[in-house]
Amino acid sequence: MPRANRLAACFVLGAALGTLLDGIHLYGDVESYRDPLFGRWAWFVPLEFGLAGLGAGLAVPVMERRFGPPAPPHFGIARRVGETVVFTAAYLATALLDGDGAPWLVAGLLALLALRLVVAPVRGDWAYAAAAAVLGAVAEIAILQTGAFDYAHPDVAGIPIWLPALWANGGLLIRRLFVPLVYGADESRSDTSPASTPTNAVPLGPSVTGA
Repeated sequence: MPRANRLAACFVLGAALGTLLDGIHLYGDVESYRDPLFGRWAWFVPLEFGLAGLGAGLAVPVMERRFGPPAPPHFGIARRVGETVVFTAAYLATALLDGDGAPWLVAGLLALLALRLVVAPVRGDWAYAAAAAVLGAVAEIAILQTGAFDYAHPDVAGIPIWLPALWANGGLLIRRLFVPLVYGADESRSDTSPASTPTNAVPLGPSVTGA
Protein backbone atom coordinates (compact mmCIF):
# COMPACT_ATOMS: atom_id res chain seq x y z
CA MET A 1 0.00 0.00 0.00
CA PRO A 2 1.46 3.43 -0.93
CA ARG A 3 2.50 5.65 1.97
CA ALA A 4 -0.30 8.17 1.37
CA ASN A 5 -2.90 5.38 1.49
CA ARG A 6 -1.43 4.05 4.72
CA LEU A 7 -1.61 7.46 6.35
CA ALA A 8 -5.19 7.82 5.13
CA ALA A 9 -5.96 4.48 6.78
CA CYS A 10 -4.40 5.80 10.01
CA PHE A 11 -6.70 8.83 9.85
CA VAL A 12 -9.78 6.66 9.31
CA LEU A 13 -8.86 4.26 12.10
CA GLY A 14 -8.20 7.10 14.52
CA ALA A 15 -11.46 8.84 13.61
CA ALA A 16 -13.58 5.69 13.94
CA LEU A 17 -12.04 4.12 17.04
CA GLY A 18 -11.49 7.40 18.88
CA THR A 19 -15.06 8.57 18.29
CA LEU A 20 -16.50 5.26 19.48
CA LEU A 21 -14.35 5.19 22.62
CA ASP A 22 -15.19 8.83 23.31
CA GLY A 23 -18.84 7.78 23.30
CA ILE A 24 -18.17 5.65 26.40
CA HIS A 25 -17.17 8.80 28.28
CA LEU A 26 -19.99 10.86 26.83
CA TYR A 27 -22.79 8.45 27.61
CA GLY A 28 -21.12 7.49 30.88
CA ASP A 29 -21.31 11.16 31.92
CA VAL A 30 -17.54 11.45 32.29
CA GLU A 31 -17.36 14.40 29.91
CA SER A 32 -19.66 16.62 27.84
CA TYR A 33 -19.29 18.85 24.77
CA ARG A 34 -20.55 22.41 24.80
CA ASP A 35 -22.25 22.20 21.38
CA PRO A 36 -23.09 18.59 20.49
CA LEU A 37 -24.07 18.01 16.87
CA PHE A 38 -24.82 14.29 16.58
CA GLY A 39 -25.84 12.36 19.66
CA ARG A 40 -23.60 13.74 22.42
CA TRP A 41 -20.63 14.25 20.10
CA ALA A 42 -19.42 17.62 18.81
CA TRP A 43 -18.83 18.05 15.08
CA PHE A 44 -15.05 18.09 15.42
CA VAL A 45 -14.67 14.80 17.33
CA PRO A 46 -14.03 12.52 14.31
CA LEU A 47 -11.65 15.13 12.88
CA GLU A 48 -9.83 15.46 16.20
CA PHE A 49 -9.28 11.73 16.55
CA GLY A 50 -8.54 11.35 12.85
CA LEU A 51 -5.72 13.87 13.16
CA ALA A 52 -4.50 11.99 16.24
CA GLY A 53 -4.44 8.81 14.13
CA LEU A 54 -2.55 10.62 11.38
CA GLY A 55 -0.06 11.89 13.93
CA ALA A 56 0.39 8.35 15.23
CA GLY A 57 1.04 7.13 11.69
CA LEU A 58 3.73 9.76 11.22
CA ALA A 59 5.29 9.10 14.64
CA VAL A 60 5.45 5.29 14.41
CA PRO A 61 8.51 5.09 12.07
CA VAL A 62 10.39 7.57 14.28
CA MET A 63 9.52 5.67 17.46
CA GLU A 64 10.42 2.31 15.96
CA ARG A 65 13.80 3.50 14.70
CA ARG A 66 14.64 5.11 18.03
CA PHE A 67 13.22 2.63 20.54
CA GLY A 68 12.02 -0.51 18.74
CA PRO A 69 13.71 -3.77 17.68
CA PRO A 70 15.87 -3.90 14.52
CA ALA A 71 12.85 -4.95 12.43
CA PRO A 72 9.34 -3.54 12.96
CA PRO A 73 7.38 -5.80 15.36
CA HIS A 74 4.64 -8.02 14.00
CA PHE A 75 1.23 -7.90 15.67
CA GLY A 76 -1.26 -10.50 14.47
CA ILE A 77 -5.00 -10.04 14.21
CA ALA A 78 -5.66 -11.87 17.49
CA ARG A 79 -3.16 -9.64 19.33
CA ARG A 80 -4.73 -6.50 17.91
CA VAL A 81 -8.25 -7.56 18.78
CA GLY A 82 -7.19 -8.59 22.28
CA GLU A 83 -5.48 -5.26 22.90
CA THR A 84 -8.57 -3.39 21.70
CA VAL A 85 -10.78 -5.38 24.07
CA VAL A 86 -8.44 -4.73 27.02
CA PHE A 87 -8.30 -1.00 26.34
CA THR A 88 -12.07 -0.78 25.84
CA ALA A 89 -12.52 -2.47 29.23
CA ALA A 90 -10.19 0.13 30.77
CA TYR A 91 -12.27 2.88 29.18
CA LEU A 92 -15.45 1.37 30.59
CA ALA A 93 -13.85 1.24 34.04
CA THR A 94 -13.16 4.98 33.91
CA ALA A 95 -16.85 5.60 33.16
CA LEU A 96 -17.96 3.39 36.04
CA LEU A 97 -15.50 4.63 38.69
CA ASP A 98 -15.00 8.29 37.75
CA GLY A 99 -15.31 10.70 40.65
CA ASP A 100 -14.86 9.11 44.07
CA GLY A 101 -13.21 6.08 42.47
CA ALA A 102 -10.48 8.14 40.78
CA PRO A 103 -7.63 6.98 43.09
CA TRP A 104 -8.62 3.36 42.48
CA LEU A 105 -8.62 4.02 38.75
CA VAL A 106 -5.09 5.42 38.90
CA ALA A 107 -3.86 2.38 40.82
CA GLY A 108 -5.70 -0.06 38.58
CA LEU A 109 -4.61 1.52 35.29
CA LEU A 110 -0.97 1.72 36.41
CA ALA A 111 -1.11 -1.92 37.57
CA LEU A 112 -2.57 -2.92 34.19
CA LEU A 113 0.20 -1.04 32.40
CA ALA A 114 2.90 -2.65 34.53
CA LEU A 115 1.40 -6.10 33.95
CA ARG A 116 1.34 -5.60 30.19
CA LEU A 117 4.92 -4.35 30.17
CA VAL A 118 6.11 -7.36 32.20
CA VAL A 119 4.02 -10.25 30.86
CA ALA A 120 4.18 -9.58 27.12
CA PRO A 121 6.78 -6.88 26.54
CA VAL A 122 7.92 -5.67 23.16
CA ARG A 123 11.08 -3.60 22.96
CA GLY A 124 10.09 0.07 22.99
CA ASP A 125 6.66 -0.35 24.62
CA TRP A 126 7.65 1.89 27.51
CA ALA A 127 8.40 4.73 25.08
CA TYR A 128 4.95 4.51 23.50
CA ALA A 129 3.31 4.46 26.94
CA ALA A 130 5.31 7.48 28.16
CA ALA A 131 4.74 9.49 24.98
CA ALA A 132 0.99 8.81 24.98
CA ALA A 133 0.65 9.65 28.69
CA VAL A 134 2.30 13.04 28.23
CA LEU A 135 1.08 14.06 24.77
CA GLY A 136 -2.47 12.78 25.28
CA ALA A 137 -2.93 14.65 28.55
CA VAL A 138 -1.33 17.84 27.21
CA ALA A 139 -3.51 17.78 24.09
CA GLU A 140 -6.68 17.37 26.16
CA ILE A 141 -5.68 20.20 28.49
CA ALA A 142 -5.11 22.44 25.47
CA ILE A 143 -8.55 21.61 24.00
CA LEU A 144 -10.16 22.16 27.40
CA GLN A 145 -8.82 25.72 27.40
CA THR A 146 -10.99 26.48 24.36
CA GLY A 147 -14.14 25.59 26.31
CA ALA A 148 -15.10 22.94 23.76
CA PHE A 149 -15.74 20.28 26.41
CA ASP A 150 -15.50 19.63 30.13
CA TYR A 151 -14.85 16.69 32.42
CA ALA A 152 -17.45 16.06 35.10
CA HIS A 153 -14.84 15.49 37.84
CA PRO A 154 -11.64 17.38 37.00
CA ASP A 155 -8.72 17.16 39.41
CA VAL A 156 -5.71 18.93 37.88
CA ALA A 157 -5.69 21.42 34.97
CA GLY A 158 -9.23 20.42 34.09
CA ILE A 159 -8.55 16.69 33.67
CA PRO A 160 -9.13 13.69 35.98
CA ILE A 161 -6.04 12.32 37.71
CA TRP A 162 -6.49 8.94 35.98
CA LEU A 163 -6.33 10.36 32.44
CA PRO A 164 -2.52 10.10 31.89
CA ALA A 165 -2.60 6.46 33.07
CA LEU A 166 -5.42 5.71 30.61
CA TRP A 167 -3.46 7.35 27.81
CA ALA A 168 -0.34 5.34 28.78
CA ASN A 169 -2.27 2.11 28.22
CA GLY A 170 -3.55 3.63 25.01
CA GLY A 171 0.03 4.06 23.84
CA LEU A 172 0.43 0.28 23.73
CA LEU A 173 -2.81 -0.06 21.76
CA ILE A 174 -1.68 2.65 19.34
CA ARG A 175 1.51 0.72 18.63
CA ARG A 176 -0.27 -2.58 18.04
CA LEU A 177 -2.87 -1.07 15.72
CA PHE A 178 -0.80 1.44 13.79
CA VAL A 179 2.47 -0.44 13.21
CA PRO A 180 0.71 -2.93 10.87
CA LEU A 181 -0.95 -0.04 9.03
CA VAL A 182 2.25 1.96 8.62
CA TYR A 183 4.57 -0.90 7.65
CA GLY A 184 2.16 -3.47 6.22
CA ALA A 185 2.02 -7.17 7.06
CA ASP A 186 5.07 -8.05 4.96
CA GLU A 187 7.41 -5.54 6.60
CA SER A 188 6.54 -6.03 10.30
CA ARG A 189 8.15 -9.39 11.00
CA SER A 190 10.08 -8.99 14.25
CA ASP A 191 9.12 -11.68 16.78
CA THR A 192 7.01 -10.13 19.56
CA SER A 193 6.87 -13.18 21.82
CA PRO A 194 8.79 -12.97 25.12
CA ALA A 195 10.50 -16.28 24.42
CA SER A 196 11.97 -15.41 21.03
CA THR A 197 15.01 -17.37 19.87
CA PRO A 198 18.29 -15.70 20.83
CA THR A 199 20.53 -14.58 17.99
CA ASN A 200 23.50 -16.57 19.33
CA ALA A 201 21.67 -19.91 19.41
CA VAL A 202 23.76 -22.94 18.45
CA PRO A 203 22.53 -24.41 15.13
CA LEU A 204 21.15 -27.92 15.16
CA GLY A 205 22.97 -30.58 13.13
CA PRO A 206 26.59 -30.84 12.00
CA SER A 207 28.42 -27.87 10.63
CA VAL A 208 30.50 -28.07 7.46
CA THR A 209 33.67 -26.05 7.00
CA GLY A 210 35.59 -25.58 3.80
CA ALA A 211 39.13 -26.88 3.37
